[in-house]
Amino acid sequence: MKSFVVLFLAFLILAPAAQSQTKVVHFKKLQEYLPSMEMKGFERKKPTGQTQTAMGMTSSEAKVRYVTKAPPDSVPSEEGYTEQSIEITLSDMSGIPFGQMAAMQYQQEFENETEDGYEKSVTVKGTYKGKESARTGDYKSCELEFMVGTRFMFKLQGNGISDAKVLTKLAESVDLAKLEKLTP
Repeated sequence: MKSFVVLFLAFLILAPAAQSQTKVVHFKKLQEYLPSMEMKGFERKKPTGQTQTAMGMTSSEAKVRYVTKAPPDSVPSEEGYTEQSIEITLSDMSGIPFGQMAAMQYQQEFENETEDGYEKSVTVKGTYKGKESARTGDYKSCELEFMVGTRFMFKLQGNGISDAKVLTKLAESVDLAKLEKLTP
């Protein structure tokens, strides 16, 4: 037991130092792997991103948003025009100590359902394990998140949308096998 504690403490001390040496893929390169497909009724906004280092940890992420176009002749109702949007975030987790542990949460199989929605494990493109969830009550939303290898996390969030198939279609439009091999 004592040797386990010593090894565990050594891991906690040395792992962050070793991982902080890991270079991440710059956000401009990650932007190339964001979905770029046209979606009927949606406008794809300009991709954004950031790569930064703080306290020995480096992170990099790229984002893009799709938003619905308001019909030109739309008249706001009492509640106003409801915009639907999809935000896609691609993050390189390799520079964050224990960031790869996020991949472990997707290895389990599960399915939960409530009166307002569901959450379940999924596999994207037959290879990449992740989680899909949707809220179908008054406020509609859906989310798809999955790891590509042990380095890249994809997160797709739909607001005003409860059909996660839209998110899956966007995720599958990306060459994920090529992304998995990407290095800085």
